[in-house]
Amino acid sequence: MQYFTERKRQREKNALEDLKARYHTFRIYLENNGHALELIVSIDGQLIRGEERHIRSSIEELLVVTGELVDGLNLLSADSHTGLYAIHGRMAADVTKMVECLADSPAGQTYCVHLDDLDPDAFPQAGAKAANLARLRNMALPVPNGFVCTTEACKRFLNVGKLAGSIRQLLHDVEHNDKDISLAAAEIREMILHAPLPEELNRAMEESYQRLTRTQNLAGGQTGPPAVSVRSSGVSEDGTDHSFAGQFTSLLNVIGCEALVAAYREVIASGFSARAISYRLNVGLSPVDFDLAVLCQVMVHPHCAGVMLTLDPSQPESGRMLISAVPGLGTMAVDGSAPVDLYHPKRTWQTGDAASSPKTTLTNSAGRVAMDKELAAQLMDGAQIANKTVREVATAGGGIRREEVPAEEASLPLLPAETLAELVLFGETIESLTGVPQDVEWAYCKDSGNTGKNGEVMILQARPLHLSASKGRRLRLPAVTAPLVSGTCASSGKTVGRVRRVHSAAELLHFGFARAGASQAGPSVLVLPQSIVEAARFVGNCVGVIIEVGNPTDHLSCIAREYGIPMLTGADSALSILQEAQWIMLDADQGVVVEAPESVQTAAAMAHRQRQQQEKQTPPDRTQHKPAEQNTISPQRQKLREMVVPLNLTDAYGPTFSLQECKSIHDIVRYTHEMAVLAMFNVGDLIMEEAGGLLRPLEIGVPFDFLVIDVGGGIRQDTSKSLRRRLAVHKPLGKDDILSIPLQAFCEGLLTPGLSWHSGPDLDALSDIFSRTLLDARTARPAGSYNYALAARDYLNLNARVEFHFAMLDAICGRDSHANYIRFRFKGGGAGFQRGRRRAIFLRHVLEKNAFYTTVADDLITASLVGASKEVVYERLIMLGRLMGFSRFLDGVMTDSSTPLKLAEAFLAGRYDSRNVLEAEDDS
Repeated sequence: MQYFTERKRQREKNALEDLKARYHTFRIYLENNGHALELIVSIDGQLIRGEERHIRSSIEELLVVTGELVDGLNLLSADSHTGLYAIHGRMAADVTKMVECLADSPAGQTYCVHLDDLDPDAFPQAGAKAANLARLRNMALPVPNGFVCTTEACKRFLNVGKLAGSIRQLLHDVEHNDKDISLAAAEIREMILHAPLPEELNRAMEESYQRLTRTQNLAGGQTGPPAVSVRSSGVSEDGTDHSFAGQFTSLLNVIGCEALVAAYREVIASGFSARAISYRLNVGLSPVDFDLAVLCQVMVHPHCAGVMLTLDPSQPESGRMLISAVPGLGTMAVDGSAPVDLYHPKRTWQTGDAASSPKTTLTNSAGRVAMDKELAAQLMDGAQIANKTVREVATAGGGIRREEVPAEEASLPLLPAETLAELVLFGETIESLTGVPQDVEWAYCKDSGNTGKNGEVMILQARPLHLSASKGRRLRLPAVTAPLVSGTCASSGKTVGRVRRVHSAAELLHFGFARAGASQAGPSVLVLPQSIVEAARFVGNCVGVIIEVGNPTDHLSCIAREYGIPMLTGADSALSILQEAQWIMLDADQGVVVEAPESVQTAAAMAHRQRQQQEKQTPPDRTQHKPAEQNTISPQRQKLREMVVPLNLTDAYGPTFSLQECKSIHDIVRYTHEMAVLAMFNVGDLIMEEAGGLLRPLEIGVPFDFLVIDVGGGIRQDTSKSLRRRLAVHKPLGKDDILSIPLQAFCEGLLTPGLSWHSGPDLDALSDIFSRTLLDARTARPAGSYNYALAARDYLNLNARVEFHFAMLDAICGRDSHANYIRFRFKGGGAGFQRGRRRAIFLRHVLEKNAFYTTVADDLITASLVGASKEVVYERLIMLGRLMGFSRFLDGVMTDSSTPLKLAEAFLAGRYDSRNVLEAEDDS
């Protein structure tokens, strides 16, 4: 007997040591998982910014960490995933080889990027003007299509031969007063205009122009190369501090690749004009930064064009805008060389005078603005109509010319009231997104042309409007409205859209079907309880994402950045505060969500409808469809990025979630995490028989007892003599003996005052309960089997089988929100399948209201919460303790389909006795 007793004790000891080893391996795994995600985010930014000097060390560290993740998973799962070693080894070898080949060479640079592919935050490569327009175009505002020749292209061009060195020497002489600035500028201009373009730059410009040609031909039905405008887009240009207004050359109506190259040289040369050099020196900027990008956009052939100042600089407190208009091209409005029409419309949301604001409505399928005569008169109030004499128009073969305005048109207003209202809406939309008054260049195409429909307003440029206050400070606009929710930026950008709330897998799937149907209601901002990776396949259909619980390094954040979708995480209570279909403005850069003003709603809805109509007329070019950031970096860096950053394993429950589908390092991180958590979720059953003698019963005065295994700091240890300790092994634990934080929270919920633990079953349910009682003894874990919990200081794994249902709970509640999570499963019941399914519906409603993401399959409900703070996880575990008590026997009273919702609302309202709820219902 002594031999067998000692042998049993040794087995228990070995089982406990194995369990503790697995738990500590799991905790090390979670630390490495969080570090790997942080490294992926860092590498993504380094690749986009071209920081080759940091990429190598970051990649090496990531490969080491992911190798440890593979080791950790196999330790947790008894070598069930050894095939992952070979996959990781091959990926690591390919990534290492690509890093070795990566170099800051001409072949590794990106010279041209289309606006639809441009990351709005890529202003160091594209300049402020192009980045601003890309952001507006991405929001479906009417911005002409085009591409930008990056600052890398400028540097490559000027580094041909001795050109850069000669320019630097001349500018050095200017700075030291050894050279006249005008003479130096003239010499630099001649050198640039006669310098050959590098072959790779010439090829990039030609390919981009050809792509633009294909796109325009599909959109407009025309043939031949499109006319484009070629303008500067400097890194320091059009910013809050330096505008460079009028310093650089703009060339209009450029047709053909040869003319495009010549225009490119002209714009680069204008960056070294005497005016531009003087401006840089006077504002303290280096004249040799070579940070000039060049923007090429499809030419607009307007009826009229002009400038809109969203706040009248002469009367900033008047609540009015100032809009100028000239016939033909807008060049004469910009340089002030011709008479202009001036309009002073009221701002629709700043005046506070709802009765006098020019309210607008969308009244037809074309999305045009319509209004009555009284409102039109209000818009035109104070307009100053000039006698127009000349205008500039595009010529057929390229270039522009001046012509006289016909006498019958000279004194007519250029803008109808409806178009003026559209301009006001667009101006307020842009202003609201940027937070400062705007200087906007626009064009109005009265007749159909290269840009598409009749009566179309186009936005050609938007930059901050510089206003001087009485004390010399720049005026800023008051906030449109107080923030509804706030959070942390996970993917930068600003957007306007309508709230679409998703709590569960079923709602997420419904959202996907609705987006596939091309809803006309407006662009969608997806609001989720947490960072749900399964939402990745729908991110591209949204204009923004808001997450209640999450962090900027999680999987979905990486995907949002990949697609250039603004995303906010940690937006507490977003699902309860934001209402379905509510119009909001998401400013991820500032970490806030505000209600969209009516004018912004109207403009965004109009632009969304116009974009949908354009997509119907123009079949999408599938070969060109890529996430936003993928075309902003060099081909070499992009190839490396595809090996590391993208996440392909987005559906953990789908058939493609397997080793064979791991295509990137990010996929390996995702796969190992799901498998590691699953391994710990089920680890308890594997050691129960071996470690039974180490279990301590927990009795806290409620009809729900379970046995506890301490895997490290989970329960208070007996410090008495060894004999007493042996005698006290099976002594029940009380509430004060619990040290595990998640177990404390769960027990706090179980002990909630007023919590009912039983509800008398309906008579119709008794036969099912009796049948289940006879059959249940044949199952692997029949009713009455012991419940057990693995507990550590901040970890809990609970398996419970009570009254014909089972529940599993796995949670970490610690200081690191990246590692915190709750996973909960509940299935079955003794009162029959239909009633068990109703109880699952009750549980789903309660869990979704508590920010859990749920999946329901018949009577099985699975719920998860990831990435939450310690405080949030603790509160949710208290709720789950209450839920376990409240839902006991609850299937027995699920008499009809209305009962689940009634009981869920009562529970959420703090009424924890189901009998009182049902009795009150019967009395009524």
